[in-house]
Amino acid sequence: MNNKPKNNFTVKIILSYVVLAFLAAVSGYFIYTEIRTYTSSETALENDIKLLKTGAFLTELYEAEGLSKLALQTKTRTNFTSYTQKIDSIFLQIDTLKQLTSSANQKTLFDIVQTLLNKKVANSKDLISLKVNTDPNRSIDKALEEFKKMQASYGKLTIENFEKNPEQLTPYKRKVLADWVAYLNANIPADSAAVPDAKTIDSIIDASKSLLAQAKINNTKTQRSLTEKEIDLSRNDLELSKQLQTIISAFEQEVVVNTYNDNQKKQAALKRSIRLAGFAALLGLLIVSLFAFLINRDFWKIQTYRQKLEKEKKYSESLLKSREQLISTVSHDLRTPLNTIGGYTDLLENTDLNDKQLGYVKHVKSASGYVGNLVNDLLDFSKLDAGKLNIEQVPFVAAHLIQETAENIEALYCDKKLKLHLEIDSQLDKPVLGDPFRIRQVLSNLIGNAFKFTEEGFVKIKANGKSGKGNALELKITIADTGIGIASDKQELIFKEFTQAETDTEKRFGGYGLGLTISKKLAELLHGSLELTSKVNEGSTFTLTLPLKLSEKPVRQKEKEAPYMAKKLRLLIIDDDTSLLQMLKELAESMGIVAHTFTNFLKVEHDSHLDYDLVLTDIQMPQVTGFEVLDKLKSGLYSHYKSQPVIAMTGRRDLEPEAYTSIGFDQVLQKPFSKGELVAALKLLGVNTEQKVLQEQPARRINHESDIYNLDIIHSFLGTNEDAIFDVLQTFLRDTRTNMELLKEGIAIGDYAHINQVAHRMLPMFRQLKVNSCVPILETMELAKKQTLGDHALQQLHKKLIRHVDVLIAALATRLATSPSYSD
Repeated sequence: MNNKPKNNFTVKIILSYVVLAFLAAVSGYFIYTEIRTYTSSETALENDIKLLKTGAFLTELYEAEGLSKLALQTKTRTNFTSYTQKIDSIFLQIDTLKQLTSSANQKTLFDIVQTLLNKKVANSKDLISLKVNTDPNRSIDKALEEFKKMQASYGKLTIENFEKNPEQLTPYKRKVLADWVAYLNANIPADSAAVPDAKTIDSIIDASKSLLAQAKINNTKTQRSLTEKEIDLSRNDLELSKQLQTIISAFEQEVVVNTYNDNQKKQAALKRSIRLAGFAALLGLLIVSLFAFLINRDFWKIQTYRQKLEKEKKYSESLLKSREQLISTVSHDLRTPLNTIGGYTDLLENTDLNDKQLGYVKHVKSASGYVGNLVNDLLDFSKLDAGKLNIEQVPFVAAHLIQETAENIEALYCDKKLKLHLEIDSQLDKPVLGDPFRIRQVLSNLIGNAFKFTEEGFVKIKANGKSGKGNALELKITIADTGIGIASDKQELIFKEFTQAETDTEKRFGGYGLGLTISKKLAELLHGSLELTSKVNEGSTFTLTLPLKLSEKPVRQKEKEAPYMAKKLRLLIIDDDTSLLQMLKELAESMGIVAHTFTNFLKVEHDSHLDYDLVLTDIQMPQVTGFEVLDKLKSGLYSHYKSQPVIAMTGRRDLEPEAYTSIGFDQVLQKPFSKGELVAALKLLGVNTEQKVLQEQPARRINHESDIYNLDIIHSFLGTNEDAIFDVLQTFLRDTRTNMELLKEGIAIGDYAHINQVAHRMLPMFRQLKVNSCVPILETMELAKKQTLGDHALQQLHKKLIRHVDVLIAALATRLATSPSYSD
C-alpha cells in the first residue's frame, strides 16, 4: 500500500520529463527545418554564379572585340589567331551558361549569340584578308615599280639594287640608303647615246598615266569592298549587342524573380517558426503545470504516508522488541522442561514396556527433540534478527571441521545407505582465522538437509581454498545431492523464515523452515555468500563462500581457544555387539577420537570416503569374521584402506596372541579389556592418543556398590562421565532384552548354532560389567552342543540365566533412575 504512491510519484516525474523531452525534440526538429529553409542560399548562390559567369562572358567578349580591332589594324595573322582563340573561350563560357539556366528562351538566345559570333569571326577574317590583299597603295606601288624598271633601263639606280627587302629596314637606314642612291644617281655621267628621244618619253608618260588610272580604279573598288565588310561587321556587332542585352535582361529578371520567391519562402518559414515556437512554449507550460500539480499532489500524499509509516515503524519496532523478548524468555524457559521430558523419556524407554507403550515413548522423545532444536534455532534467529550475534576470530583447520561435521551427520542418517563423497583441498589443512562454531552450524544445516531430502544416490561435499592478497583465503564449499530438488520459482522462498519449497515437504521430511534462513544470515554475517542451483527430481547444490585469513598464531594453543586445530585420531571399529560399540564410541569421544562404528563389515563400502588411522575388529561375527575382514582390507579392493594397523578384539580363550599376529593382525585385545589396555595397544603401534578435544567437567560420581555388576571397567573407559555411562548402560539393557528374546527363540527350536552366536555376542559386555552370575552360563551356551549338553540341560540353563538377567536389569534400571544427568 505504501509503495504504490511512491511508485506513482516516480512514474509521473519520469513521464513528465519524457513528455517534455519529446515535445522539445519535435519542436526543435520542425524549427530546425524551417530555419534551414530560411537560411537556405542555394537559389542566391545559383543567381550569383550566373551573374559572375555572365560578367566574365561580357569581359571575354570585350577582350575579343579589342583583339578583332587590333587584328584589323595590324593586319597580322598572330593577332587574328589570338582573336579566334578568345572566341573559342567565349563559346565554352556560353556552354557553361546554358547549363546553368533552365529557361529554353535563354538557351535559344545563347545559340543566336554563338551564330553571330561565328558570323563576326568570318567577317573579320574576310575583312583582314581583303585589307591585306587589296591595299589602297598597292596599285601605285606597282606603278612606281614600273617607273623604277624604266629608270633602271636608263641607267638609274634604286634601293632594291642594294637591298632586296628594303621594307624590312628601319626608317633611318632606309632614308640613309635612299639618300645614298640619290647621290649616286646624281653623280652618274651622262650618256648621250642612252638619252631617250621625245617620242620615247611621250610613250613612257602615256604608260605612266595608264598605270596610275588603273591603280585609282582598283583603289576605289577596294575601298568600296572594305566599306561593305565594315558595314556588315558593324551590323553583326549591333545584333550581338542587342542579343547580349536581351540575355542580361533575362538573367536580371530571373534573379529578381528567384530573389522574390526566396524572400516569400523565408517570410513564410519565419512565421511558421514563430507560431511553432509559441505553440511549443504554450504546450510545454501547460504540461509543466499539469505535472507540477500532479507531482505536488503526490508529494503531499507521500508526506502523509511517510508520517503513517513512521508511526507504523515505531509500532513494528516495539512489536519486534516484544517478540524478541518473548522468544528469548520462552526459549530459555522451555529448555529445562525439555531436558526433563527427554530424561524421563529415556528412563521410560528402559523399563518393561509393551510395544505400543514403547512406540508412545519414541514419539514423545522425537517430539521433545524437535522442540529442542526449534528452541535453539529460534534463539539464533532472534539474535541474528536483532544483530546481537557476535562473530569470533579463532584459529582452526577448515579441513578438520568439514570432515568431522560431514561424518557426524552421515552417522545420523546411516539407515539411508547414501554415499558420502568428500573432496577437500590440501590447502585447507593450513590454520585459518574465523568462527568455526558458526561455520559448523551452517554446514550442519546444509549437509543435514542434503541427507534429509535425498532418498537414494549420494551426497558430495567439495571444499577448496583460493589464496588472495596477503594472508587472505577464500573458502568455497559445495554440497551437492541427488535428492528431490527445488523448482526455480521456489528457490528464493526457501531462504525465508518458516517457509519451505512445497506445502507437503514438512509432512514428508519434517522441519520448520528456519535452518536455511539462519544459514543465509550467518553466511552474510561472516561476510560470505550462500547460493543455490537446483532442478526438480535431480538434486540441489548449495555453494558456501567465506572469506578467511591464514592464521599467523602458533598451532599449540589451549584446546578450548583453538577448536579443530589438530586432526583427531580416527578409528574404524567393527563388532556385532552394539552395546560394546556404544561403549567404545563413548570412550573414543572422551579421548577426542573419531570412531566409525559398524556392526557388519558388509556395510563398509569399497569406495567410501572413510578416513581412519586404525582398525579394531571383532573376530567371531556371524556374517564376516575378523579374519575375513583382514583379508578383505588387504585385498586392495577398498580404496580407503592404506595399510593402517588392524587390532583384533576377541573373547576366545583357546588361542594365543601369536595366532592372530602371525596372520597379519598388529595387536590383540582380549575381551574384556580396559581403557588402559586399549591405550597401551595404541601406543605400541605408535599412535598418539593425547589429541583431545574440549573435555567435559567431571561429573559427581555416585557410589552404586552392587554384588550383581561392577562398573570399574566401564569407569576405566569413560571415567566419571555420567552421560556416557548412561548411554552405554541404556544400550546394554536394550541389547540384553533383544538377545534374551533371540535365545528364547533359538532354544525353542533347538538351533544350537544360533544359541552359540547370541551367547558369544552377549559375553563381552557381561564380562565388562563383571556379571559373574551370568558369565559362566553364557560361556556354556557359547560352546553348547546338542550331543554334549542336551535340550533339557540347555533349558535349565536358560531359566537360570533369565532369573539372573531379571535381577541385573532391575539393578541397572535403579542405577539409571538415579543418574545425576536427569536429577532435574
